[in-house]
Amino acid sequence: MLVHICCSVDSHYFLSELRKVYPQSKMLGYFYNPNIHPKAEYDLRLFDVKRSCKMLGIDLIEGEYEIQKWFADVKGLECEPEKGERCVKCFDMRLEKSAQVAHKMSFDSFTSTLLASPLKEQKILFAEGDEIALAYGLEFIKIDVRSNGGTQAQSELANKDRLYKQTYCGCQFALSRQREKQKQLPLELMSNIGKQIAPGSNESRKAVFDLRDECERLGREYVLYKQTKIVWRNLRSICIDEGKVISSYVLTHSRSKNMVKTSSIAYIKQSVYDKEHKIQTIEVGYAKRDESIFIGIEDMNALLKTHYTNVQEMVYNAPCYEDEMALRVELCGADSMNPIIILDRRITHSLKIFINAYFQESSIFAITTY
Repeated sequence: MLVHICCSVDSHYFLSELRKVYPQSKMLGYFYNPNIHPKAEYDLRLFDVKRSCKMLGIDLIEGEYEIQKWFADVKGLECEPEKGERCVKCFDMRLEKSAQVAHKMSFDSFTSTLLASPLKEQKILFAEGDEIALAYGLEFIKIDVRSNGGTQAQSELANKDRLYKQTYCGCQFALSRQREKQKQLPLELMSNIGKQIAPGSNESRKAVFDLRDECERLGREYVLYKQTKIVWRNLRSICIDEGKVISSYVLTHSRSKNMVKTSSIAYIKQSVYDKEHKIQTIEVGYAKRDESIFIGIEDMNALLKTHYTNVQEMVYNAPCYEDEMALRVELCGADSMNPIIILDRRITHSLKIFINAYFQESSIFAITTY
């Protein structure tokens, strides 16, 4: 039996129950989900499915990541609600490909872990599966693992085996609509051009689950849990000096500025702890008519033990997030929102500042080891 797998949370419980019903059947997992966007999210779900299948002793193969084909197939259905026509089209695409693979590999039957998801219409999946199976001379295996407390049991098993519990189906259109209702940005669709691993990012989630697997490999105890944090994103920022945009880097948790003119900037010497908890004397610039704070790249290097030749280099190779936060604490305090701006040189005259910053309360994955 070929089993199409959509994610570890659905497949882990579904496969366990499927084995009880078909104890003599050899099963092969098939991960085919071109609907999952972005690729970092796809990779994380595949990563977790591999772990789940290994725990269950089930072989797994991966299909192609045909994201462009998926976009073409759902064209015109982008604004459809969840469980609407776009979802039907998405199910058809994945079930059709699963049937093709099952037929090519001479399987008698196929099924899908989509049947386990409480967000999917089971009757529609049953009908689609039967129709597609008939076209390929296969049987579509239909089992109901949701009823009689199945959905709760699935969640409990996912928690027990510490699986990655994603917060959206994978479709970027569904995610955008979901976050719009929550009055939040779809952080999952955003990437940091400086490759910084920031809370709430795809890279942050991957790091947490990489550490989970490392702990299991080394036999270390760990706890996987959720944290509520105020995450920050710089959507756009510019610094203008006498009508010309100059290179600048805005430190995390700096609040928005709408083309504010700072007036003159006064630099004073301050003793600040650096990354190694040693005292460094640097010059910090304070705007007279604004709460913005300015630091030159050389002083930034001294504090963070970096070697940036200019701010532009810093933009595309950002410092560690934790180092940025530690610097903010040193300069302004843990609860501050002062814009902290890094420049190539100390500028004492007036500047214009634009920062489109976004703060969002988010529940994010975290891990602690002991």
